Amino acid sequence: MAIDSDLAPRLAMQYEPATYRRRIAGHDVIIHCHHYNARLQRTLEGARGIDGKGIMVGAAETVFADQIARALRPDDDEARRWAVAELLYRHLGFGRIDLSKVGADEVTADSSHFVEGWLAGLGETADNVCSFTEGYLQGAVHAVTGASVRVREVECMARGAARCRFVLDRGERPAVAPDSKDPPIPAPREPGAGWLRSPNVDEQAIIDAVVGMPMIGDDAGLIPAFSVYLANMPADFYNRICIGFVEAMRGLGRDKTAIRLLISDAEHCGMNTFRGIMHSPEWDGLIAPMVRDRADALHAIIAISNALGWGDWHVTAHTPRSLALESRYGYEAVGYREYRGLAAAPQCAMLTGVAAGVMELVYGEGTVEERYGTFTAREERCVSCGEASCNFAVEQVE
Repeated sequence: MAIDSDLAPRLAMQYEPATYRRRIAGHDVIIHCHHYNARLQRTLEGARGIDGKGIMVGAAETVFADQIARALRPDDDEARRWAVAELLYRHLGFGRIDLSKVGADEVTADSSHFVEGWLAGLGETADNVCSFTEGYLQGAVHAVTGASVRVREVECMARGAARCRFVLDRGERPAVAPDSKDPPIPAPREPGAGWLRSPNVDEQAIIDAVVGMPMIGDDAGLIPAFSVYLANMPADFYNRICIGFVEAMRGLGRDKTAIRLLISDAEHCGMNTFRGIMHSPEWDGLIAPMVRDRADALHAIIAISNALGWGDWHVTAHTPRSLALESRYGYEAVGYREYRGLAAAPQCAMLTGVAAGVMELVYGEGTVEERYGTFTAREERCVSCGEASCNFAVEQVE
């Protein structure tokens, strides 16, 4: 399917310095790597007693039906609408899908962020792994035609196929759920008080450089950068799958286990993602000249995370054995408020896990697995509970 080059401006990224958010086609997007995305999928789909795959597919369907619709224009004909759906998938870094035969109820993909992530981070599998793409395609069909369909992957590159192949079932099924949310809570406008800075690290220069990098899919629809594969994932997708996972597990009396699993996935993400970044040419060229000691590396990592759209977090106290962080507009806390209202307990599993993982990476010794669990983190206050900011405490395990 030919894609007109003039569609690209519809998908231009806007960065909002006041909130450290990235926005594409009307949705905040969060840059995470293949390690995190594959681990999240394994956590949801590997949990017994719940429909983790259904949570993944349903969230992708709802979110991308909305995001694709926002990228369309009233005068787009159907071919152009399909071109937008195809381009958005590639642009965000999910891989490359071919929608030229969608009218015959078949779609193929010859590259995939989730396949790359699964094979690189989790190894061989006997299962198809493209649940996310199934949901994306269901959302695309709805955005383009208004129909509600089921999409099923029948061949997967993770299992040795030459390409991933999906078939569409146009039988009766419920309507696609809208991405309904309350209006977002107001973002803070004044600089925070008590944030620690390194005299050697120019955080704004790091943010400006990372924001200025063209983190969009290449010809294969992948984003190889910082020694990992990145993707621009809508914050709404992460929030919907994590909230849905915890709620489903709560029905089995296992919600605390669910939260621990989400924190663990993020802890591995913190180590793997930033380990890749610290061993990348981008780090060597831009950041390494600023780094005099391990504390400088920590401050540089926090600046990078703010450029990736995670949401306004900063160091408030720090020693080699402990760390305190404040986040005023993290996507998890704000997203929970939008979807569920005030929470009874903190909701930022990703930031909690990453906070521990970053300290393990910067101050730990040995392999990633040897460092895992050597620091512990907890969220003490959360915007989702009505607090002014989220606050995290990290301590070395004795």
